[in-house]
Order: sequence, then structure tokens, then C-alpha cells
Amino acid sequence: MSTEPEQRRTELLAAAFHGEWGEGPAAAFALQAAARARRHRRGRVVGMGLGTAAVAFAACLLVLRRPEAAPAARSAVSTRQPGYEIISDDELLADLHDRPLLVLPQENGGRKIVVLAEAKNG
Repeated sequence: MSTEPEQRRTELLAAAFHGEWGEGPAAAFALQAAARARRHRRGRVVGMGLGTAAVAFAACLLVLRRPEAAPAARSAVSTRQPGYEIISDDELLADLHDRPLLVLPQENGGRKIVVLAEAKNG
């Protein structure tokens, strides 16, 4: 005794593997479909293999790549010359010894040094 779903399955298989699938246009169609399915499966397998190889190659390049030289640490002292230099009052007076100067005492105990305009002869 077979159940109704089993009977339908048996009828479907009998219709599918009927003699006209063995030869003629139906057989040619079945062979073409099977060949296409094999090519499609082979393409997926080859594609996955190539993709895996590409990822492995990229990983090897990243691992084997030489690390670049680290940039030299910047020193705390700048190598660039500033636009000015801080000197003492005595050094300034020594540098300006032949020019007329006015030295003014300040309230805070310091001195203000003013270069006077030189008189032009002529």
C-alpha cells in the first residue's frame, strides 16, 4: 500500500525518465543542460580557487613586505634660526659702542636702551 505523495512521486519519476528523454530533442536538451551545469560548477570552483590564491598572495606580500624606516624623531631644539636673539644689556652696549645711545632706568629696576639718530654731516 502506497500513500498518495509516494504515488505522485513515482508517477513524476516515470514521466521524467520516459523513453522520449532518452533520444530526440528532449535528450539533446537534457545533455546541453547537464553540460552547462558542469561548466557552471567548474567555473565556480576555479573562481573560488583563484580568489583564494589572490587573497593568500596579498597576505604574503603584506607579511613579507619590509617595514619602512621610521621617520627620525624630531629633536626638541629647532634647527631653524629664530629671527631674533636674546642678549644681555651689556652685550647690546658692547655691540653698539660707537653709536649714540640713551640708557633710561625703568621702575622695575631694568634699563631701556634707545639708539639715537646719528647726525648726518653734510
